[in-house]
Amino acid sequence: MDDVEVIRVRVLPDGRVDRKNAAMALGREPKTLAEWKRLGLGPKGFLVGGRVFYWWADVQSFARGEAA
Repeated sequence: MDDVEVIRVRVLPDGRVDRKNAAMALGREPKTLAEWKRLGLGPKGFLVGGRVFYWWADVQSFARGEAA
């Protein structure tokens, strides 16, 4: 039987996740998501107070292989 790793991701009440948590959910490093944002790839990030956030629903969709 395969082991399943449980990953705890902090989702804010409005449905946002920061870059660190989005990267953790996708099994990537935060710098990878920063590069994806620069290249226009991955889930769409947006700025709030100078920090990049992602909508949790968009991160989940991307993880399932659906269009970003």
